Amino acid sequence: MKQPRKIRAFLFDMDGLLLDTEDIHIRAYMELTRQLGVPQSFESLKRFIGHSHQVTVKFLIDELGVKHTFEELVLREQDLYFEILHSEKPAPLPGVREMFDACERLQVKRALVSSSVEHQVSPTMQIVLDHISRQGVWKQHFNAICTGDRVKRLKPAPDPYLLAAKELELDPGECVAFEDSPAGIAAAHAAGCRVVAIPNMYLRRDEVVQGRTPHVFASLLEAHANLATFVN
Repeated sequence: MKQPRKIRAFLFDMDGLLLDTEDIHIRAYMELTRQLGVPQSFESLKRFIGHSHQVTVKFLIDELGVKHTFEELVLREQDLYFEILHSEKPAPLPGVREMFDACERLQVKRALVSSSVEHQVSPTMQIVLDHISRQGVWKQHFNAICTGDRVKRLKPAPDPYLLAAKELELDPGECVAFEDSPAGIAAAHAAGCRVVAIPNMYLRRDEVVQGRTPHVFASLLEAHANLATFVN
């Protein structure tokens, strides 16, 4: 029987895993649709959790009939997103500090794998690293950073995780991917990573996990307490 590869890197999603940015994005889109005269509820917009702006904005244009370009709508949503983000500076989700400490203790590499674009990731991650008392610029704490603007296909395609493994000079099978959304879990699984699911609080557990991993926890904090179940 083939033995599993030794784990040499932890790959982290950002939105909804390290920080509850999903809530901020939904609130930003709620305000945007209100401004556009086609107000949407939190419930109607939460289906887009874990997906890129392309999916959400396509809905606004194709289904709601919004008469603006894709670029205009993305810029308006991002302005609203950053307004909320910088105003509230929310704390990371439980277990982020502990998982970062675990990387250092276990001497595994650390990568960020996000569908968000770089200029959106940077201010968000700086808030995360400031909260957990990591000094300096956030990028110095990662061995690879793979954002949505660096790949042709976003999650659920495996491209972001394949790029991360390539830049870490590792096989995907040597990486544990931590994900909270159906699209992210599908992407990491398709890339060949070992997947740890932290089901998004806004979605049902079964629709997030999709039967693609036995490693399912309520939070990164719970995952940290059970490291031996997916690292060894």
